[in-house]
Amino acid sequence: MLSRRIPPALDPNAWTLRLAQANASGQSVLDLTLTDSLRAGLAPLEQAAVALATVGAGAHAPEPLGLHSARAAIAAMLTTREIEPSVERIALTSSTSESYAQLFRLLADSGEAVIAPTPSYPLFEALAHAEGLEHRPYRLAFDGRWHLDRDSLERAASRPGARILVVVEPNNPTGSCLDAPDREFVEALAERRGMAIVSDEVFRTFPRPPATSPLSSWLGPRRVPTFVLGGLSKLCGLPQLKLGWIAASGPEPAVREAMAGLEWLSDLFLSVGGPVQAALPALLLTRERFGLQVRARIAANMAALAQLCEECPALTLLPAEGGWSAVLRLPGMRHEEDWALALLERGVAAHPGHFYDLVGGEHLVVSSIVEPRVFAEGCHRLGLLVDGF
Repeated sequence: MLSRRIPPALDPNAWTLRLAQANASGQSVLDLTLTDSLRAGLAPLEQAAVALATVGAGAHAPEPLGLHSARAAIAAMLTTREIEPSVERIALTSSTSESYAQLFRLLADSGEAVIAPTPSYPLFEALAHAEGLEHRPYRLAFDGRWHLDRDSLERAASRPGARILVVVEPNNPTGSCLDAPDREFVEALAERRGMAIVSDEVFRTFPRPPATSPLSSWLGPRRVPTFVLGGLSKLCGLPQLKLGWIAASGPEPAVREAMAGLEWLSDLFLSVGGPVQAALPALLLTRERFGLQVRARIAANMAALAQLCEECPALTLLPAEGGWSAVLRLPGMRHEEDWALALLERGVAAHPGHFYDLVGGEHLVVSSIVEPRVFAEGCHRLGLLVDGF
């Protein structure tokens, strides 16, 4: 009865099933996978409530690409000395996932391909298949630092049908960014193969401490159509308000055509709520305070991880440039899922690395925005587990 876009098997994996059993039984679990800023106690709820109350629940003036005032607020926020985005090159969506879906519909026909990084958050393959597209991974390799596997990307792009090249800056969960030579390689390849670039930058304002400046963006003069994604969920810690955006740059004729197509697609759905659009200029003002809180929490939890690795040399914290995740390499005497299940038995939830297609060893992935006392206790239990094995 269902289409082939839906996976034939939707059964939970062993780790997810065990976590559900623990929660159902009332077992207390320290959740080191938590990336929801609401549940982590970081969301600026009072300021958001004031902003929304000011505009009222009846705010409704549908425009396919989003209210001009909301898009102007985003353009102003994204403006730097080098970059001055145009309001006409910005579109609103209900989330970063919807931004991907709209761009996949816009830029590729059924059966054509999306090229996306791995390891990464397990989203691209499902979204591509949901839009009738092929998903082709290219690798980020680790040899003491993360870098682009150029041969892997070249192979994925050289096969017929490659239309969209996704980059995630910084990547989730590796926290890595492409360096300047790899960026040039990506753009030159996209230009040569006739591909558009989609850059997911939802974690760009969260560099790994002690750095404080936002990481580099793909927004600005580009030789190919380039679409930069952001949203309230990570920038302001307001995932429940469901608003994301696409900022386009690149050759003028191609971008003009793309925005016209995006406007047509957006008019089919009009998915973004009117009140959140009207309140967006005020909501964006919460980002500075939220960012300071998150960066302080990340710094505290990274210090706890550093101490854990010092006390337990069998554990290694992989380097990262930004984002909310941290990747730990574990001893190879047992598989990472066995490590994760054993840790669950001790009341701590951490993702095994294969959830993100991490290879080259046994890994756990944890969130660095967890409440610090919970995070520290989870680290302590992990250390005891590894030392006691």
